[in-house]
Amino acid sequence: MSDKEYLAAAAKAAAEQLAEDASLSIPLDPDVADFMGAFREDALSLADVTQDSLVTLNDQGEVIHV
Repeated sequence: MSDKEYLAAAAKAAAEQLAEDASLSIPLDPDVADFMGAFREDALSLADVTQDSLVTLNDQGEVIHV
């Protein structure tokens, strides 16, 4: 069984348990939780906004809003 297959099987088992009883608190391996999207970060980073020229950094590393 590959890592991805293991993660998918563990995620499916957790989802099925929750479907049966939504009040359960199911401890998950961090890799399984990450596979299920628990740690996904969608926020903008400083690199994102500097690439879009929304802000720039001066020589001292200070943020300058444009």
